[in-house]
Amino acid sequence: MRRIGSTPAERGSVGANNCPDVLELEDGDFLVIGKLHLVTAPEAERMNEVGASIGKDESVVLVPRDCILAAVKQLASEGVTR
Repeated sequence: MRRIGSTPAERGSVGANNCPDVLELEDGDFLVIGKLHLVTAPEAERMNEVGASIGKDESVVLVPRDCILAAVKQLASEGVTR
């Protein structure tokens, strides 16, 4: 397992309750740590409009933009993104 992007501390996250992260598993899949997000009715409607859905075995997590952008920056520098 490896971290993708900067550490939570490097992005200004402090404390045990504020540490969003992106981790890559050995098989290439990703674990994303964020806040559990209860989807509102307008969000559910918008998700439906763009063809997204949440399976029974799935959860929605909210990940701060800076966390995802740090991960994208690292992946791009490694030539992983297309």
